[in-house]
Amino acid sequence: MQPILGNDLLQGDLVILKKPTPADLYQFAAWTHDVEYFRLRRAVLFAPASAEHMIAWAAAAERTQEEIPFSIYALSDNRLIGILVINHIQWAARHCSFYIGIGSSADRGQGFGTDAVRVLLKFAFLEMSLNAVRLGVISYNPRAIRAYEKVGFKLDGTLRATVYRDGVYYDTHEMSILRREWEALYGFPPVSYPEAT
Repeated sequence: MQPILGNDLLQGDLVILKKPTPADLYQFAAWTHDVEYFRLRRAVLFAPASAEHMIAWAAAAERTQEEIPFSIYALSDNRLIGILVINHIQWAARHCSFYIGIGSSADRGQGFGTDAVRVLLKFAFLEMSLNAVRLGVISYNPRAIRAYEKVGFKLDGTLRATVYRDGVYYDTHEMSILRREWEALYGFPPVSYPEAT
């Protein structure tokens, strides 16, 4: 996909990122009651969230700008399929992290998550002017690891035995992509604007 500016800043080939609506926040909460969904997305103790918690979280995120939440919608039928949140924003050092979740198991493995991450990178590098985007992924999620590698993320290192689930220890892989790597991968030229007259 060739990243472009304008109205396509938050749109990919399969998805569009939108500001979460109240109805979206209720759905985000409902997804956290799915153990598989929660464990793919989070390394912490399984703890379903309430709609009230999600509403308060979104309000705090908008007020503080410490996190930027997006709803992921499928372009084909304008259907809510997931959540993507930019977090750990370090403005001075110009990098951030993010997490993503595709709600229904039927929508996973369809390319939606990969496309959403491509859109995230376009937004992070072109709109937020960041230099790096980072993430952590649990070793038992090879589908996510392949998706991140597909869009250009590289392994920075592995934190051993960081997640303990069902009597087994799992590693966490730390990955990142730099803006220059993204530009080279997608052939995106530097943006220039005409001088004001």
